[in-house]
Amino acid sequence: MHWLLRYTTTPDYLERRAAFREAHLALAWAAADSGDLILGGAVGDPPESALLLFANAAAARAFAEADPYVANGLVARWEVLPWNTVVGAQAANPIRP
Repeated sequence: MHWLLRYTTTPDYLERRAAFREAHLALAWAAADSGDLILGGAVGDPPESALLLFANAAAARAFAEADPYVANGLVARWEVLPWNTVVGAQAANPIRP
């Protein structure tokens, strides 16, 4: 099982993120280097949300609780969702025909 951390960003996210982006990215790269965070990034152009793919739910929750974007109100809502990946080299539960 993989886990998605889904952020809904605030309307002023783009205007405010520069002040917190370096700290947010440092946290994200640390999570990636530890193997907890697999992929992450903003969704939309301009961004209206973000998705981060984690190896486990606890790591996803811990990330959100430590994220400067969350702490400083750039994220209106976040949630951790189970994702049963079945196709691809990194699928947690591969199913082949």
